[in-house]
Amino acid sequence: MPYYLLLAFGGLWAVLFLRVNRKWLYKVALSSVTVLDTMLSTKSDDEKLEILPKATARLIGSLIVSLLLIAVATGIGYIPFGASEYLFGPSPSRPAWLEITALSLGASVPFFLPFRRGASNYSELSILLHRLVLDHYSIGKKLLKRELKRQKKGGIEVKNDYLIVSGLARSGTTSLMNFIAQRPEFSSLSYANMPFLLSPNLWGKFYKPKSGDEKERSHKDGIKIGLNSYEALEEYYHKTAVDDKYISEKSLNEYALSADEAADYLRYQTVVRQKPTDIYLAKNNNFLLRYKSLRSKNKDFVLVLLFREPLLHAASLLEKHQQYCELQKEDAFVLDYMNWLGHHEFGLGHKPFNFAGQLLPDGDPQKLDYWLRVWIGYYENALAIEDHNTLFVAYEDFCSKPLDCLNRIYKQIQVEPSTKEIASFSNQRKLELEADPRLIEQAQVLYEKLKARS
Repeated sequence: MPYYLLLAFGGLWAVLFLRVNRKWLYKVALSSVTVLDTMLSTKSDDEKLEILPKATARLIGSLIVSLLLIAVATGIGYIPFGASEYLFGPSPSRPAWLEITALSLGASVPFFLPFRRGASNYSELSILLHRLVLDHYSIGKKLLKRELKRQKKGGIEVKNDYLIVSGLARSGTTSLMNFIAQRPEFSSLSYANMPFLLSPNLWGKFYKPKSGDEKERSHKDGIKIGLNSYEALEEYYHKTAVDDKYISEKSLNEYALSADEAADYLRYQTVVRQKPTDIYLAKNNNFLLRYKSLRSKNKDFVLVLLFREPLLHAASLLEKHQQYCELQKEDAFVLDYMNWLGHHEFGLGHKPFNFAGQLLPDGDPQKLDYWLRVWIGYYENALAIEDHNTLFVAYEDFCSKPLDCLNRIYKQIQVEPSTKEIASFSNQRKLELEADPRLIEQAQVLYEKLKARS
């Protein structure tokens, strides 16, 4: 019995040693994928030759360290054999299955010790998977090509009509989008597709989450989400399609899609649509950055633009900015996650919209005045839109008469109206902050113009 206890003890310490030094094993995985991603990229040979030696050196370095760690772990696991020989003399013949069982039991213990989770509540392996997938655009594009071929064989063709829910963050876009997504006519990305947003069908073959319990999202705004909840996830496609060209150090910049890029966007939608008749649905608060060029090439898609009373809206943005700054300081993965998905609405990674002909909002993001300037800049640009397939919806109207707002949208996209009653809801936010009276007046004038369009 002492021999088997020592054997189990050796297995425990060997695996525990590897667990303590697991970051080197993660680096091997990340370095390997980086090398592959570089080789698959469309960069010129000169650019690849500049990147590959450094990436390969990192891979070799982390691999050597990992092999050394495995050798040390093997030595640690062997110590009990030496101790057994020293204490009990040469070991007699023992059943191999008992030795393997003892070693396995000991080596299994470290796997049951909980890993520390950050504010994001993602496990280490989940974080690693997100980094492997979302940080490597070229691999994602390769998988997307495979998805497109598969969908075409399945009879899912390109459609010009689709529905986008947009607006400045905190205007009610998530609530509206999730009401619409309940309808069987629509297909949209959900958290179940993370992190394989460019190849959701391939990922779906291996990952089939159940609905499970829903938890309040990190915004702490009462909206509950689960693995099958829908969210603003399509922006990752736009980031990869143009290699982040519209994202600068200080802002998100309005840009134009070429005819080929606009056509590629429609093709991407076929990957998300589950049936040939399905209508693609997405929530995307960055959509105005590319709206003009998309509309010039397609008159059929419907854009729903939500807006909200400016002072309350600005106060909500300020509150979320402060909340996420603290959250991202506590857990850097939250910042990485939002950056990957193009969520720069608030927090440490905040970048205001830079629309052509406008100045960037100035001031301190820790003050209400700054967010009023953000509100004014966004909705001045939105108000310039004039086409029959863009609907302006007031958040206050959606709260008080949700069914009327939804049926107005359904009519525009030409699906059957809903008859299921939806209870009205209200936001009882109390504003205790002060702002520049001139900004308040400018925002209120703009708000009244938006209401006239809704």
